[in-house]
Amino acid sequence: MTRAMARSGGFTLIEVLIALVVVSLVLAASMRAGGTMIVTQDALRHATLAGWSAENTLADVRLPRVFPALGTSEAPCPQIDIAMVCVVEVRTTPNPAMRRIDVRVFDAADRTRQLAHRIAFQASLP
Repeated sequence: MTRAMARSGGFTLIEVLIALVVVSLVLAASMRAGGTMIVTQDALRHATLAGWSAENTLADVRLPRVFPALGTSEAPCPQIDIAMVCVVEVRTTPNPAMRRIDVRVFDAADRTRQLAHRIAFQASLP
């Protein structure tokens, strides 16, 4: 048996090691992409739930159909398993018959992290 015939029967150790390095790089990249997707999905979930809390709080302010008093208030507004705090600020507008209502939703554990912000206007009813 000649040397050329013996060589054609399989891969060399260097070829196998290079293939393993390539496969490990592909797997590492896919793991990183998977981790990024999980973090992004969690942030999107928080933002969606915070938006719902802000909309619910705006509905609570507007549904009584009374002209809201000026000032700032805050209340817990949890959604599912996420503790959040809604801060409601009622301000004047150039039109004295209108009020601007700002609702900001913060993470209860980190009050510097704003999750959502909604704005609405309430007219004075005749």
